[in-house]
Amino acid sequence: MTRRVPSSIPGLDEMIEGGFIENDVILLTGPPGAGKSTFGIQYLYKGVTEYNEPGVYVTLEESPARIMRNMWRHGWDLERAVKENKLRIIRSNPILYSKYIKEKQKTLSTTAEVATIEHLLKEIYSNIKEIGAKRLFIDSLTSLKISSDPVSVRHVILEFIRNVENMDCTTLITSEIQQHNANFNVEEYLCEGVIKMHVFRVSGNRNRAIEILKMRGVKHKETIHPYNIVDDGIVVYPSESVIGDECDTTDFISF
Repeated sequence: MTRRVPSSIPGLDEMIEGGFIENDVILLTGPPGAGKSTFGIQYLYKGVTEYNEPGVYVTLEESPARIMRNMWRHGWDLERAVKENKLRIIRSNPILYSKYIKEKQKTLSTTAEVATIEHLLKEIYSNIKEIGAKRLFIDSLTSLKISSDPVSVRHVILEFIRNVENMDCTTLITSEIQQHNANFNVEEYLCEGVIKMHVFRVSGNRNRAIEILKMRGVKHKETIHPYNIVDDGIVVYPSESVIGDECDTTDFISF
């Protein structure tokens, strides 16, 4: 029987038959301010505190100190989880990966000083094994898309996700995908699931809604449901819908 991993997002598991399939890689997309980082950290922190499942957080953007400070607003003591060796936070510099991509484009060998995707993957895997992590959150793939060559970017994303799939963790990865972008986004096809976080306006008020675009092997809800970011984190309302008289989908902010 396939084991399910609770999302730790109240209301979401009702939309995906009880949780994520163990060891799947799930893509989380949405515009800035949608709450993608909060979603992923909630998944990790609740995994530690409620299910005794250690986790690893990979940040390519914010510093660990800033992340810990910001998450206090939800009462999440990430520092304590780190000290108890139940959570690891890995900070990486995407600028170094840009140098790596440029070297690849020139067909030159990389130097010892240049951090590569392979180095990051080895660091992630090492931390997972050291604490017996079951949950992994990577924020975000967008930071790796800093080359002007789309072929190189797709190759990096392809290799990155393929390696993450073999780390025996149920993984969330964020990415800011432009809704009307004609470019091929390889991560949408590689990941087992895609969750889209919408931000839209109704009568001038900002609202949020969540949509399960795909979840392989899972009978999931296909309608769009509201969610909110409250004191305890993100809450989804699966019994409510934002389609119909409540709003027009043309009000969605493009991302």
